[in-house]
Amino acid sequence: MSMRLLILGLLMERERHPYEIRQTIKQRNWNECFKLRDGSLYYAVDQLREDGQIEAAEVVAIPGDNRPDKTIYRITPSGRAAFTKLLEDQFKLTSYPQHPLFLAMPFIRHGDPGKIEALIVQQLEACETRIARMKAVLELKAEFLPRGSSLMIQGFILFGETEKVWLTTLLEEARSGKLFEAYQLTPELLERYEAHMKEFDNQHK
Repeated sequence: MSMRLLILGLLMERERHPYEIRQTIKQRNWNECFKLRDGSLYYAVDQLREDGQIEAAEVVAIPGDNRPDKTIYRITPSGRAAFTKLLEDQFKLTSYPQHPLFLAMPFIRHGDPGKIEALIVQQLEACETRIARMKAVLELKAEFLPRGSSLMIQGFILFGETEKVWLTTLLEEARSGKLFEAYQLTPELLERYEAHMKEFDNQHK
């Protein structure tokens, strides 16, 4: 997730203080959809200010000793142009599904079956919790959300439901023992595999 796009997009709506940007993210449940850190938000605000894409609209003095003034920011014409480019660039990105378990899958047969099964159960429970929370958010807030935000949440739900199907399959195969079966290519299978790979490479050049 581009933090710059997030900040500029919220400032396209209206002027905001960085803390208000942070609170808006939480109120809209974006923190459940994207991995966002407060430190990266404040760093991005500083960078956007230095680049002239946002500027101080108002500085509010805060009563009390050693308390910093509250700076409310607005987007600049340069920021609007940057926002447009970031928005369009985001739509140009393509990605493969990146689940944290994918890297472990080729080696899973070497793991401890009991521990792996328990970890898959944890992943499945976490997945089900995310789906339930996103459905609750959509049901509660759907009529108040812009169409794009509503479709974003629907997308997370659909991705989550697909993840749930996959994790359920993993759990079934872990419990049956199939996931941990020993595997070794015989010379015949290796020869067939190499032939298939050559054919695949020729077809996808």
